[in-house]
Order: sequence, then structure tokens, then C-alpha cells
Amino acid sequence: MPRSWLDWPIGTLKAAGAAGLGLGLLGVPLAGTAAAAGLVLSYVCALCTHLRVADRSPQFYLAIVFLAPAVATLALDPALVLRP
Repeated sequence: MPRSWLDWPIGTLKAAGAAGLGLGLLGVPLAGTAAAAGLVLSYVCALCTHLRVADRSPQFYLAIVFLAPAVATLALDPALVLRP
């Protein structure tokens, strides 16, 4: 992956995801849900990329660390709870 992608688009998309999570915490409907789903997808793709090239650098483990709260945020999202 080109080094320039770390700023745009990857860095910008991660910042947008963090902002979306913040909006979700402030009560904007489904903004947090969409942001959490996007971040989960981003970190899963990052892990797959690291595995594909057999890279076990600190960034690989950092992606795992950041994936866990993104999954927890998505799993515990009240907007996704089915109500009778």
C-alpha cells in the first residue's frame, strides 16, 4: 500500500469514524451505528492486509486493540436491539 494512503483516504476515514461515534454519543440517530460499522470494516480489512503480507508489526496488534472496542460499540448499540 502506498504510504500516501495513510493520510488520505485511510486517516481521514478513521477520523470521520471517530467523529461519527462522538455524534452517536451525543444522540444523533444511527450516526454512531454507521460509524461503528465502518470502523469495524476498516479494522477487519487492516487485519486481513497485515495477515496477507505476513506482517506482525506493532500496527498489526494495534489494529486488534482498536477493533475490539469498535465491535463492542456496534454489538451494544441500542439502535440495533429488536423491540417487540
